[in-house]
Amino acid sequence: MPDLFIFYLTHPAMNEHFLHHLWRFKLYQPGLYKTVKGEPIDIIHPGFHNTDAGPDFFNAKVKIGDTLWAGNIEIHQKSSDWHKHGHHTNRAFNNVILHVVTRHDREASTANGTIVPTWIMEIPPPLMAAYQQLKQSRHSIPCLHGIKQVDPFVISTWLERMMVEKLEIKVDLIQQLLKRYNNDWDEVLYVLLARNFGFGINADPFEQLARQTPWRVLLRNSDDLLRLEALLLGQAGFLTGLVAEEAYIQRLQKEYHHLRHKYGLSPMPAYHWKFLRLRPSNFPTIRLVQMAALFHKNRLSLDKIMKAPHTKTLSAMLNVSLEGYWLTHYRPEAPSPHKIKRLGPRSGDLIIINTLAPLVYGYGQLRDNERLKDLALHWLESIAPEENAIVNRWRNMDIRINSAFQTQALIHLTQKYCRPKRCLHCRLGHLILASHSSADR
Repeated sequence: MPDLFIFYLTHPAMNEHFLHHLWRFKLYQPGLYKTVKGEPIDIIHPGFHNTDAGPDFFNAKVKIGDTLWAGNIEIHQKSSDWHKHGHHTNRAFNNVILHVVTRHDREASTANGTIVPTWIMEIPPPLMAAYQQLKQSRHSIPCLHGIKQVDPFVISTWLERMMVEKLEIKVDLIQQLLKRYNNDWDEVLYVLLARNFGFGINADPFEQLARQTPWRVLLRNSDDLLRLEALLLGQAGFLTGLVAEEAYIQRLQKEYHHLRHKYGLSPMPAYHWKFLRLRPSNFPTIRLVQMAALFHKNRLSLDKIMKAPHTKTLSAMLNVSLEGYWLTHYRPEAPSPHKIKRLGPRSGDLIIINTLAPLVYGYGQLRDNERLKDLALHWLESIAPEENAIVNRWRNMDIRINSAFQTQALIHLTQKYCRPKRCLHCRLGHLILASHSSADR
């Protein structure tokens, strides 16, 4: 396997993870194993992977000759790496019972002078080739060709794990926001919802707006739609420096001037907002007045959201239409043809997917309420699949996709595992590699 070992040497970081994976799951070449000194070896238990400093695996069990040893395992490509890494002077490695390598070029000894038994782990050539193919793949999904051999049930269960993992990341973010906002769940809802109203391209400025415009100020003025529009548009910087000729914009400017001084507010620079290559219905100005209409109409709260039995109820809460001035404008002082501007059902679905479901799941997680966690998952399962480039790639690989639950899981899988090529940490990647090994598993 000379060519494959050249691949090893040019990718040392991947090599280490790969060797750990082989040892952990016993994917090495089957046979009768012997140390470099000819003593028979029986690997009873590989031990537990150590992600901190010290030996690679703890509490392993290995029989060498007639003696059963319990202790630690250290793994290297070359046995001389033991001395290169300074293990021969580090007492943390005194309890290593076996040195696992792919090439032996030097004896390993501990700080107390004991020679460590060394075993050369042979790798099945088909498995090595499969790993090389995954790591060198130029596809955004490296297992593009190998995934067809994976049981659909296994794929389904892994996607469930991916969805939960993604939600757990969201829970960590929610916890951070709760600390920042004194455990006010409704203010956290407001910040997350504002970010969602950016729908990707304007997510950051929307979040900045929410952080600069306190929830209590929004709440105190939620009974008046004009004030809400003035507050949000003014804080976004769209009313500052504008020489208005239209009466409605003049009213908004006057109202914002009053609110700004009353609450000591500071507007954002308007240049933070992006309009280029956006459809007019997605302009941040329209999204801002839609958000104002949403808080005016429904005065959204986490309590109301958690009482929604299904997504139809949530969609009804999110169903807002703009009236009056905004029927003929997408931006202040820029007339346009008359058009009804609703927060469409697809936009509503995205808000449920990205904000409401994660927030309810997070509340259930932090309050130990399984019913709410199940409710959030049920919402995701009841929403139609998203349509985007990532989802289409998986669909072209004959992966059955029936709901937003699955599309969110696939997006997480692609972004966190496939693109950074963390195939060894992926259940699907592991099974594809294992299928190329004849070792007992």
